Amino acid sequence: MRQLLAVILTALACVGCAQEEPANLVLNGGFTNQMEEWSVPQSQACLAKVIDVSAGPYAKALQLTVRPEPGSQPHSLVLNQKVDERLVQGEPLVLSFWARSPQSNRINAYVELSRDPYTKTVGETVTLTPEWKEYVLSSKAVQDYKAGDAQVVFHLGFAPGVIELTGIRFYDPEAKPVPGRERPTVDQPVSMVDNGDFSGPLEGNWGMGDGQKLQVTPLSTEVTGYPKGLRLVTSPPPDSQGWSVGFGQRCKVGVRKGDAVYFQAWMRSPDKVRVTFVWEMAEAPNTKGISQMVRLTPEWKEYRFLGRAFQSFGPEETQAKWFLGHDKGTVEVAGVRVENYGPATDHTFSETIDYWGGRENRDTWRASALERIEKIRKGNLTVCVRGLDGAIVPDAVVKVDQQRHFFRFGSAVPASRLLDTVNPDNLRFQEEVARLFNTVTFENDLKWPAIGDGSLSTVNRAIDWLKAHDIDVRGHCLLWGSYKHLPPALRELRGEELLAACKAHVTDYATRMRGKVYLWDVVNEAGSNVEVWDNLGWESFADSFRWARAADPDVKLCYNDYGIIDERPEYRAKVAQRIRYLLDHGAPVDALGIQGHMHSPLTPIVRVLEILDEWAAFGKDLEITEYDVGLRDDQMHAEYTRDLLTAAFSHPSVKSFIMWGFWEGSHWRARDGGAMVRRDWSNRPAADIYQDLVFRQWWTNWQGKTNAAGDATLRAFYGRHQVTVEAQGKKVTATVNLVPGGDGMVEVKLP
Repeated sequence: MRQLLAVILTALACVGCAQEEPANLVLNGGFTNQMEEWSVPQSQACLAKVIDVSAGPYAKALQLTVRPEPGSQPHSLVLNQKVDERLVQGEPLVLSFWARSPQSNRINAYVELSRDPYTKTVGETVTLTPEWKEYVLSSKAVQDYKAGDAQVVFHLGFAPGVIELTGIRFYDPEAKPVPGRERPTVDQPVSMVDNGDFSGPLEGNWGMGDGQKLQVTPLSTEVTGYPKGLRLVTSPPPDSQGWSVGFGQRCKVGVRKGDAVYFQAWMRSPDKVRVTFVWEMAEAPNTKGISQMVRLTPEWKEYRFLGRAFQSFGPEETQAKWFLGHDKGTVEVAGVRVENYGPATDHTFSETIDYWGGRENRDTWRASALERIEKIRKGNLTVCVRGLDGAIVPDAVVKVDQQRHFFRFGSAVPASRLLDTVNPDNLRFQEEVARLFNTVTFENDLKWPAIGDGSLSTVNRAIDWLKAHDIDVRGHCLLWGSYKHLPPALRELRGEELLAACKAHVTDYATRMRGKVYLWDVVNEAGSNVEVWDNLGWESFADSFRWARAADPDVKLCYNDYGIIDERPEYRAKVAQRIRYLLDHGAPVDALGIQGHMHSPLTPIVRVLEILDEWAAFGKDLEITEYDVGLRDDQMHAEYTRDLLTAAFSHPSVKSFIMWGFWEGSHWRARDGGAMVRRDWSNRPAADIYQDLVFRQWWTNWQGKTNAAGDATLRAFYGRHQVTVEAQGKKVTATVNLVPGGDGMVEVKLP
């Protein structure tokens, strides 16, 4: 089935031809957006960076300096990207790329199944030349592939040397333009819905409501350009969720991963009803690309929201709609547009985001929060200066410089990035981790599915690096109760066999990591991941904490979940039931993890503090474990980070604030604005605010003199401090750990 039809050098004939070329199923194949979308080998055996070149029409290329271990296989170093489109058996396919190697190195270029048995559809071993050439590999799909089932792969581990790649394209050469499915642009966006001006019949696209929870009637409007609209009268059941009443339609055309989707509509409500604009997957799990709540006004207003396709979708696979179940009342709508703008940049669009979803974000909390910080995060530190003979030394100059916080400020990190000694991004990553944080969570390396791939060896070496930099490790996580979160070889186990495997894993990992982690997330997300517990019986949910305690009597044990401060009341109530179950069954729980993946509409800080009080009533330590906020607006992103961090630091039950990543180059929400440091290592405003709070406003740098009794007393933030004393021409330094409940005294003796 595989066949190498040609290895040729070509040139771009004309700029105008580009629009007629078949759609490229590879994203960022020219590396104009650095290494976005690509999984690039990150190790001492491969140094990857984007360079300027002149290769056909391409001005950027990925340069890979490879140093494979002697005797290793070519697949020991892999560059790959999943193909986020369906492929049909027998479909003709072409993989083309520009490449060169001064050493005439070899590479394997494949399109293959992205999991075992890695069946190849397109592929060949190619010997590169020192000059740029375009290589074209052609074949046909050997099977049907769902989106994400296939991947473009380059095996780089043949021999040491330099390999440069660009212009990577993967496409169906026989694909023809389809009316209405042209590649959208800023100048020519493609409409994704029908009858957005309501000039035609509603049946077949918008629908007519159900007559009970939602009544729909035509409406004449005075909105310029849109004389027709709809009146929606919504009557949701008491205490219902917003999604309980919905109105919209499936999108008639598809989108490609990364495309900009722009949802616009004119709306008003005499009852000031809240509505949520939604663009989402049309089937479970209904993952959303747009979810924006607003409170409508009695006057007509155009609302505009931008989303990004997080994967590719075909026609009818996504839907645009409003959630109308928040309030009872009347909503009027006109001029609806849901359009695909292709790869347009964010600054092309203007949005009308109501960041608070129609709620007030009153600033009444701040003054008392700052007062609490002064009270609960500081203690009295007394420096007693004496001579060797015990004599009092008055008027000695005393300096106190904080070295480390007692409160935990941290981030999730991939263990491998801490071990690389070559890649410039990883070296910078290590510098920033050591500078910014005193605690880390390994992003995936300690999760059970990572077992068997050398993860623990990598983790142990990363822990050594962290200890050398005085950084503690938070263990995440021992059990995650869905079958998909088990190692692949165990996903078919049930009953006693699964129970034995879970107990053995908890015992094994908790034992292996004894003394290496200060805390374990014993169970993650039992509010939603329930298959394992339903199968084993929920008593095993509580038993898992006992297994961990038996394996490590000293480690703290935590239950971790989402939907708490990110204001999902129904889900939060379910999580509270899980916690109560653990406590009622005597599970040795020491802490409760609050993930904190925040999104718009944001939870007002007053409400965050109320929820923290509710959770504190369980009588356990609280940790913010996975904070991020998906906001592309730099200023809003910074302000919310400042306020939520301040609220958490002010709450007496909260012991840590752990971000789920900090740098765009290693962040799961980089595309929707989750990181505080940009891909090029420049700071977004949130990073400046974080550093100002943690290392200036909440950081002790003090100078004074001893009194007549030879003592100097100050209020200092809890943590480790270096104390420097100068008197009588002599200088002495000492270290003191100021902790809650400690005596807060250090004696310094001058020789």
